[in-house]
Amino acid sequence: MISSTWEGKGETRSAIVADPDFISRLTRLRNAMTGMYDNPPQPPGLRNHTPESVTAAFEAWADEYRAALDAIVANVNLSYPQTVTFTNVMRPQLEFENQKFSHNLRFYQHVSENSDLRETTRKMAKRYDDIWTDMNMREDVFRAREALYHRSGLAVSRKQNLARYTTEDTAKSAGFEDAESATALEEEWKEAIRLGLGLPTKSQRDHFNQIQKRVETIKSEFKTHHASDNGCNWFTPAELDGMDNDIIDQLAKGTGKNEGRLKVTFNPSHYDIFLRDVKSSEARKRMWIAMENKCPENVPLFKEAMLLRDEAARLLGYPDHATLRIESRMAKTPRAVNNLLNDLRTRVAPLAAKELNQLLQAKKKDCETRNLPFDGSFYYWDWAFYASKISKQEHDLDHKKVAEYFPIDSAITGMLRLIGRLFGIVFVRLATEDLERISPTGVAEDVMYHRDTIMFSVWNDESEGDDFLGYLYIDAHPREGKYRHVANFPLELGHQRADGTRFYPSTALVCNFPAPTKDKPSLLDHEHVVDLFHELGHGIHCLVSRTRFSRHHGTAGKRDFVEAPSQMLEHWTWRAEYIKRISQHYLTGEQMSDDMAERIAASRHFLQALRNLRQLSSAIFDMEVHSPKSRAALENMDFTRRYNELRNGLTGMKGPEAIGEPMTHGHGNLQHLFCEYDAGLYSYHWSNTYSYDMFHYAFAKDPTDISQGYRFRHTVLEKGASQDEMLILEQFLGRKPTTDAFCMELGLAEPMEKPFLKGSSFAGRGPVIEEGTSSEEGPAIEGITLPEGSPSAEADPIADGGSSDEAGRVIQGDPFAEGGAVVEPTSPKERIRHKMWHIAAHFKRNRK
Repeated sequence: MISSTWEGKGETRSAIVADPDFISRLTRLRNAMTGMYDNPPQPPGLRNHTPESVTAAFEAWADEYRAALDAIVANVNLSYPQTVTFTNVMRPQLEFENQKFSHNLRFYQHVSENSDLRETTRKMAKRYDDIWTDMNMREDVFRAREALYHRSGLAVSRKQNLARYTTEDTAKSAGFEDAESATALEEEWKEAIRLGLGLPTKSQRDHFNQIQKRVETIKSEFKTHHASDNGCNWFTPAELDGMDNDIIDQLAKGTGKNEGRLKVTFNPSHYDIFLRDVKSSEARKRMWIAMENKCPENVPLFKEAMLLRDEAARLLGYPDHATLRIESRMAKTPRAVNNLLNDLRTRVAPLAAKELNQLLQAKKKDCETRNLPFDGSFYYWDWAFYASKISKQEHDLDHKKVAEYFPIDSAITGMLRLIGRLFGIVFVRLATEDLERISPTGVAEDVMYHRDTIMFSVWNDESEGDDFLGYLYIDAHPREGKYRHVANFPLELGHQRADGTRFYPSTALVCNFPAPTKDKPSLLDHEHVVDLFHELGHGIHCLVSRTRFSRHHGTAGKRDFVEAPSQMLEHWTWRAEYIKRISQHYLTGEQMSDDMAERIAASRHFLQALRNLRQLSSAIFDMEVHSPKSRAALENMDFTRRYNELRNGLTGMKGPEAIGEPMTHGHGNLQHLFCEYDAGLYSYHWSNTYSYDMFHYAFAKDPTDISQGYRFRHTVLEKGASQDEMLILEQFLGRKPTTDAFCMELGLAEPMEKPFLKGSSFAGRGPVIEEGTSSEEGPAIEGITLPEGSPSAEADPIADGGSSDEAGRVIQGDPFAEGGAVVEPTSPKERIRHKMWHIAAHFKRNRK
């Protein structure tokens, strides 16, 4: 038996959990015997909407939200303090939020094959955002919340201690039922101030409202241009020399003026492979420039948005937009952010220069070998090609060979088993007959938004109570109109219903991994495996979160923390033991060799200094455009030139302007600045310091320690955004977080805590807004390369190679082998047959 303890809300809870081997075997046996996972207590949400039903739903939501706010005003009389209660002031809105599940419908714009449905969803989401802005500017509602905020004592306690947490004790002393309720009110108060409701005159408030509406319109247009862009380039077969024939065979053939050419799209499944494998520098240049220059209509929108954001911040009394945005995050001040970015830049620059020289020498040698001219420069379109060459030489890693060991089905199975074991979770893959049984309409297709998506019901294992957690969708391959990168999208948000029962969440991993070919299944390279673990981390965060209110569920936390749990899970993908454990050659079923797994693990920090600088350049650009020295400086800024100057200056690489061609406008693709990451691109580095600290504290010695896994689940993931993230970290670590592990891993000479964390959340909480002063999904940053107990039971599908049948169902070897359970779907006849097989296998092993 293993004793597991974790910090609960205001108390230390403890539980006794069974040995994981026993759990896994018993779980599978019990399901085979009883079908205990066959009937989830909540059916999956419907995914069969039409443009008409989406329009009707958004209109209904608008009416329901208006009614919720009207109820607040009707029930509160500021002349009678006894009416100024949480029930009257906050509960109507919170209950509305719990019921609306807006992600469910907004999701169609990212994944639907129906172009009319995608466009309708975008239009209605924009209309709803406009209505939401108007509703949030209602002064009558604001006055009621303002009265409750002051009457409760939260305002006084915040004024007395700007750095205080909203704890259970704080909440109870202010008359709230729990800390989450107090947090909700304080969030509304702060947001109202940031929305201009504290401005002294109506004309100022109206002007601020108009600015906000225009910014929302720009955000919508910017993202729509990016999502609807179908850019591509056409190349002759000779120009594609170096690309795998399996990929070339999938490319569309041109007609008319493109007769004899092949179409290469901007989808990562084409674009990334093209830049990595194509030998022709001229072809790579054409492709890179075309990608950088897509969405030219976003360039003027970018400037307009920066100017409007700056104007709005100054109206509220802030010096700039960055100060406004960052004060509500963990960093608290732009100064802390800039210290981090500048300190990292200084520290990694020497190593980056060595890495660039290594790339340049590889290019020189290649040019000499192929008798090509060498101009002594290294261009952006050279990066992936020569990085791949050096990786093959230094680590003897061929991306194509590595990918042969990660067919997508076995990679997903291995990933879910590892995560299931660590956190006490069971994943049950749902077959068509299962979906028909649990669908509200009895039709499987009505709960599957696309036929290629696979779906799991997700449960606690026996140690966690065997109860239901929610649904997980995995949408693996590219298609027309689909979101083009890798991200997790919450579909329904978990919460506590008014009657005290739970509403269970659903979440989707939307990926663009290579599609299967006529001869091969979908094969993932190791970078894809890292992406898959990262996004599953967000998905698990959504599934195990247990909050009262949907607004706090899962990944709703601060932008500079919310990536940390997923970044922490990436560590397992860089440990040789686990790389091997989830590998399985698509032809032989064999695991990769220890040597290959170790070489992959050793490549973790390959060219990482340059990778960091590429990401830092966008983060620094983000801070510059959102915190200019003056209004005039922003008005006169040449955004295209500054974006390229920063990138070129930090990395030492060159763009087309170095050879007399026009600069590209890559900032027109920075859609994250229009998806809640404005003044927030630093978050990936900031949260990464937390991820290293948590991993090295809890898992570095033993990554299979399920007592720590359970602690992480209950102390960090379960809380969502229901309490302050720094308090969550301190509860898990038993101290304030530090940068020691991060610096050690990157080979930096000394911790960065003194240089950049003074006045930030690491050094003890920074300033929080005073009285009267004034989370869409985050996939990998656009256009930037992000940093990158062994079971040996016989017939283990991970150790010995599981397989998939023609229906794509997971077929396990020994169903009682170590690891979190991934339960196969079966028809009634198959289930009877498997019951007997499971029992026989169980007793056979017990005799051994």
